[in-house]
Amino acid sequence: MDLKSDIKNRRKERIRSLLEEIPDIETAGVPPLFVMPERSTSFKEWGTGFKKNEEQSSIEPDPEVMWKERRGGWEEPGGGGSNFSAGFIRRVVASVLVFGAVWGIFAVHEPWSYKVQAFISDVLSNDMDFTAVRVWYEENFNGAPAFIPIFGDKDEPAQKAAAHHELSAPVIGSIVQPFASTLKGVEIMPQIDSTLNVTVTSIDMGRVLSISKELDGGIRIAVQHAGGITAEYGHLSGTKLEIDDWIQSGDALGWMMEKEGSATPTLFFAVMKDKTYIDPTEVISFD
Repeated sequence: MDLKSDIKNRRKERIRSLLEEIPDIETAGVPPLFVMPERSTSFKEWGTGFKKNEEQSSIEPDPEVMWKERRGGWEEPGGGGSNFSAGFIRRVVASVLVFGAVWGIFAVHEPWSYKVQAFISDVLSNDMDFTAVRVWYEENFNGAPAFIPIFGDKDEPAQKAAAHHELSAPVIGSIVQPFASTLKGVEIMPQIDSTLNVTVTSIDMGRVLSISKELDGGIRIAVQHAGGITAEYGHLSGTKLEIDDWIQSGDALGWMMEKEGSATPTLFFAVMKDKTYIDPTEVISFD
């Protein structure tokens, strides 16, 4: 241990002697590379310059704490409570003054007050003329704003949404048995084409209510249409529809075929309005 301490002491003396031999270097004109500030700046102070103020704290306050301290302070700048209260009071006072002035004018019976009373009554009774305002707006903004009613175009007459539309005939042909014969429907003689086949179409959009067999072997289809109308199509030879199918106006319901050696088939067609049979010629043109 004595040997190690002796060696250490000799090293220290050697270093001290070497330092004493080095001449002093003039360092007065060389600025220091970096000087640590006496205290660290906060985030709020950073960018605005460090202020050596002993009273300022170097720790940024907690934003949540500041919000809790100021949330009840309506007197603080930007506080909504004081501005709202002051504005409300000013509006109330102004309203009272205006009301009092108008009431005083109508209470006074003087020649000058009659003119003011007539002007006030005219303003409150008659609609304001926005024609000049509309012309200016159209000139500067190329069109009047449709979302402002006073600038809108003239009111168009109302149209009924469910307006009556014309129904189409189920087949092209002529009526050979009128409605007065049975008070249920008509018999229509269709025009047979070269294929001896006739396509029966729907008079309007609707839903298939039923598909049934007739006593003579034909097929009868009942379709519910709009407006409380139900149509029956009978004496059909075939169909591809099923119950609850939806069809459009002019869609094929089925077909009729003329058999060799037999009379030309006819289409039974009936129309019910609110569960009562009516003459089909009243709602459909067969010309």
